[in-house]
Amino acid sequence: MAKRPFRPLQKLLTPAKSVARLQARLLELAADFRAALAKGDYATGRTLAEQALHETPSNMAILSDYALCLMRTGEREQAYQVYMRIYNSPPDRQKQASSTWLDGLAEVCGWLDKRDELRKFGNESLTRADAAFRNGRQWPLPDGSPPAFEPARPEQNVISYSLFGADPRYCESAVANIHAAAELFSGWTCRIYLDDSVPLHVQQRLRDGGADLVQMKRDAGDAIPPVMWRFLVMEDPDVSRFLIRDADALLSEREVPAVQQWLESDRWFHHMRDYFTHTELMLAGMWGGCTGVFPDIATLIRQYVHDYTGPARFVDQYFLRTTFWPTVRNSVLSHDELFDFHGALVFPSHPPIRWRTAKFHVGSNASFQRITGQSGLPDGATESVQLSRGEAGPWTYPAIVRGGQWELNLPFFLVDELSEGRLRVECGGGR
Repeated sequence: MAKRPFRPLQKLLTPAKSVARLQARLLELAADFRAALAKGDYATGRTLAEQALHETPSNMAILSDYALCLMRTGEREQAYQVYMRIYNSPPDRQKQASSTWLDGLAEVCGWLDKRDELRKFGNESLTRADAAFRNGRQWPLPDGSPPAFEPARPEQNVISYSLFGADPRYCESAVANIHAAAELFSGWTCRIYLDDSVPLHVQQRLRDGGADLVQMKRDAGDAIPPVMWRFLVMEDPDVSRFLIRDADALLSEREVPAVQQWLESDRWFHHMRDYFTHTELMLAGMWGGCTGVFPDIATLIRQYVHDYTGPARFVDQYFLRTTFWPTVRNSVLSHDELFDFHGALVFPSHPPIRWRTAKFHVGSNASFQRITGQSGLPDGATESVQLSRGEAGPWTYPAIVRGGQWELNLPFFLVDELSEGRLRVECGGGR
């Protein structure tokens, strides 16, 4: 009896093997893609996404990753086209894209100066997020009106910051903010929640500028991320009103009358948006409020962080939209000229902004420049770099060596001083 030929069975198995090979290939590309983006290597990410799309051209998740890489590498018109392909897909297909693809579409419209589309897509992103989170747990607002602002009692009106590490990007900006606040926000006290990783010279300059320093510890058993220390101001029974700000975002004349409008309003909270990337429901460093609404902030944070599995860099904003937004949205005065979301007002007129850069906006990152210097130390070693201004300083910062060079992230205003000869930089050896 002749043996039964195996060819039909082979044909049946081939598709399954092909699918397995495709899945293995996509998993390999995905791992390489994540590694590239973890290093900020969007050019490599773009190439990997293109390879994946060659295998599965209509994959929404890969398309949204591809669009992000195109935008980050300057191919903004092409990124816009890819994002619009996602936008024009059926809703069930859109859901397969990354959770932030609509934010990406709004951002690329901002880069391309498509103002009407920026407003449309940014508003749509915020409206979708509001629908997703507005029905979370709500705390009742206290009876009556918010407490009156008392400028004669600055200790009860606090601008709250977190500060950790020895990076001048944050440390020098924090010092600059203390001095700016003294001029712009009379009636307020700056409070810095920090730990011993902040250089002593920074801590002393903050004290000298009038800041209230709260020493924190990063214990292994404490689940409160340092970036969220600043929220603990809400637990202080002696505080009436608070503003939450980023250490590396400079206070300016633009936000002063906006805050004043809030102080004169009947709203318990305040929020601002001032750039085309500001499509998160609550921006962690651009809001404020009155105390007495949320109980036991530390416990709320620890409970949230215990179950959090998202990116560490966004834990503060994700906490805010999940835990605070359902309540905040009921009594918030917003300033926002871009997205027309949630009854926002335009920013009031204000004096010229003191910071000399065309890129400035409320909440902008003050450190978008670096300085470098030659080093004879091996990779991974640390150089001690000293900054000084006139008779002030030196202020020493550690700088990691890579490829025979050390580098420091500096706020733009210090880079300007360096180019003008008012700031000195010296390298004093390393380890």
